Amino acid sequence: MKKIRFIIALMSIISLFLAGCSDDTAATATTAAADNSTTASSTTDTKNERTNTPAKSTVSTPSSMSASGSASSRSTTKAGDDSDFADDSKIYPMIKVVVAMMKDSISMADLNLMLVDARIAAGNTASSTCYEKADYTITFSQAMYNSLVAQEEDFGGEEGAEGSMSASMKSMIGQEMDGPVAYKFQDIDAGGYAQEVLTGETCDTLKESFRWNTAKTKLASQFSDEMGDDTFTGTFTYNGDDNVSTFSIEMSGSMSLIMSLNMAVCTAAQAADMTGDCAVFSLSQKFAMDGMTMLMQADGKADDAGGYGVGYESFSMQGMNMSYGYKESFAGDGAVTGSSTCTSDCKSAGATWTVKGEMDTEYEETSYESGGENAATVSVSGVTADGSYILIETGKTPSANPEAEQGFGQINSGESFWDFWGPDKTTVLDVYKDNEDGTFTIQSGASVTIS
Repeated sequence: MKKIRFIIALMSIISLFLAGCSDDTAATATTAAADNSTTASSTTDTKNERTNTPAKSTVSTPSSMSASGSASSRSTTKAGDDSDFADDSKIYPMIKVVVAMMKDSISMADLNLMLVDARIAAGNTASSTCYEKADYTITFSQAMYNSLVAQEEDFGGEEGAEGSMSASMKSMIGQEMDGPVAYKFQDIDAGGYAQEVLTGETCDTLKESFRWNTAKTKLASQFSDEMGDDTFTGTFTYNGDDNVSTFSIEMSGSMSLIMSLNMAVCTAAQAADMTGDCAVFSLSQKFAMDGMTMLMQADGKADDAGGYGVGYESFSMQGMNMSYGYKESFAGDGAVTGSSTCTSDCKSAGATWTVKGEMDTEYEETSYESGGENAATVSVSGVTADGSYILIETGKTPSANPEAEQGFGQINSGESFWDFWGPDKTTVLDVYKDNEDGTFTIQSGASVTIS
């Protein structure tokens, strides 16, 4: 089911461009639930607190980024009104799609981290042992369930929604169930991380990784899946020291598609006059197929009541290059209250913008640092060709060691974008080109500096 949801989400992203871990854990738990008709009677609000694995997986997501908030008090426009410019929007629909995928991935990850946390608490310490699903049992508690619900709601979901982790796990409250995943928990010393959990259907197919530092304040997770000729690779990270989250998803095979979202909790100055959760964000998208390449990069700020984004899109095909600009104001309920577009030389001071509706200037900033106040500055030399690139711990390869990836980059028609999410800025990194056919080529002359 997760594959299907990702396919639908990715297809919607592609349609926007042209217009201008697996579900095995949930399936296992659901099957076990069908064999158990008893459910717990407790309705306490107590949440599970992880102490042996990182306590958090993400920063809080502003409600407006999932259209689960309220209408803006600064605009008369409501979602669905004639004055709602959602049909003219390019940035906001992409934000909502990526946030929805982020919810699915992190909810699944939280379940795995809670279960492993319980196993460690029971005395199963780090070792080279891999446990098959039949090797252990877990009692799923009310507190675990409450934590799943809280995580889904933070991303704009609802308790018990179709396909959600809470819907799959509710009937298991208070029940002992067979292990939902095979897993290995081990100590490591790699790229600033100190411990690692690998999970999968069997010990021979461990496809999802979780890594964290000694203080358990920095978490990185990667998962992969296949559907037909297409391969999906997803990564999310959480930096509790700097209050930053990242999420990226890549598809290769029949086409090449990469998209990422970075979020940092607003500083005190940025949060002034904001409502509820506040974050600055950066959105990056690339789509390539049949000699056509499109790249968009957008930045903005959002709170529970609304937000603003400004983005630039470049398009190249058969020697033809075009560029566009977009500025959008959106409300918590999903209405796009203002839309501004540009079709030429959009980054220049004299660019012409066509405005529709009301642009909410309360969310505008002179710069949006989605890496937080201590954001890493990435400098890559020796790489100039258009394409997508992966930053990975030196000596590792993306095909054999995807868990060692610590960043990525995009170059298109002279425009470049680089991102680093690793816990240690002193880590030595190699650069690989991510080819459209799913293979990787090391860039032997590249040099990466993280400061």
